[in-house]
Amino acid sequence: MKRIIIMALGVLLALALATPMALAKVGQGAAASGKAAELAVAWTQWAYSKPVGVNPQIGSYEGGPKCDGTPVSPTQGKTWFLAGTNDGSVVTRTCTMPVGTKLFFPVVSVVGFPFPNTNETKESERAAAIAFIDAVLADPKFSMLVTVDGKMVKSNRIVRATSGSPTRYFTLTLPEGNVVGVQAGQYQATADGLWVTLPPLPPGEHTIHFEARAPTVGFSQDNTYILTVVNGKPAP
Repeated sequence: MKRIIIMALGVLLALALATPMALAKVGQGAAASGKAAELAVAWTQWAYSKPVGVNPQIGSYEGGPKCDGTPVSPTQGKTWFLAGTNDGSVVTRTCTMPVGTKLFFPVVSVVGFPFPNTNETKESERAAAIAFIDAVLADPKFSMLVTVDGKMVKSNRIVRATSGSPTRYFTLTLPEGNVVGVQAGQYQATADGLWVTLPPLPPGEHTIHFEARAPTVGFSQDNTYILTVVNGKPAP
């Protein structure tokens, strides 16, 4: 378990706060979970593809390369990714995004892969990643909330998905100076978590907020995006 990377809606622990009723409905719909699993792989590849200096999971920011939510791998339809934080700090991010693009991000997610020079295997790290999400969901004090312009996101837009199609494992490419702190290279990884898909937002300014508490497991998140939806691809 020590080697899996807990992602905070971006890196080490991506989460969002919800009601017990919403949690009860998470994961319904095999078709939705299948699509989310494909996007979960693409999101994880995106989140880890950028070095620390421009990684979207680190800190608050206004504009710049950290705002770029463009997937690094092909995905179904137009998709824009959002990230959490790597340390659970409260952050606000002001960014622009293109019109006609759906949003995808983890409420809570984890990626597992064998670290160099260890006895870990991709199979053991996959089991650890799945066990972690199981533990989060079993936390009696776990709560999550995702809102768009002050309105709570319906639970049917939050699904649990584990990478598994067409293969259980995917290639995760880490650059020099990556957020994990391991040597650059390609790793066989697994991603698991709760994922949110939102339909395209109309042009103009919107506020997306996601926060989470899981005291028994020991993490929290509090993330706000102020997004301006514009025609064409935003300038970095």
